[in-house]
Amino acid sequence: MPDNDNPDANNGRQLQVSRVSIKIPPFWRKNVGLWFTQVESQFITSNITNETTKFHYVLAAIESEILDEVSDFVINPPATEVYTKFKQKLIEQFSDSEARKIKKLFTELELGDKRPSTLLREMKQLAGSQLTDEFLRSLFLQRMP
Repeated sequence: MPDNDNPDANNGRQLQVSRVSIKIPPFWRKNVGLWFTQVESQFITSNITNETTKFHYVLAAIESEILDEVSDFVINPPATEVYTKFKQKLIEQFSDSEARKIKKLFTELELGDKRPSTLLREMKQLAGSQLTDEFLRSLFLQRMP
């Protein structure tokens, strides 16, 4: 068994573990999935692959009001896949249901001061794969002045 503190045991080299520092953006309650995309980009560029390390970075970055809503998970995290399960929990907790997205698409989404392309993008996000492109196009055209 090599002695990591003894340079002679490692052919004159000392083994070192470097601490990685990343900056996780503020939690984005409006689009948790997109927020996790940003966070995971940080993990990739910093070469962080360990589930426990990812979990603790995310946990440290989330405001107390958000953590309060998932406190059961935070207090008793699972033994395996802790980051993956925490990610699923946050997405489930803060994402709109499919029914809510469709309701929002039909009743709340308007052009207002937005560009038509912005409205179309929002409509596509809300519709997901629930509506055909032709139906979505028709709905979009109805919203145009």
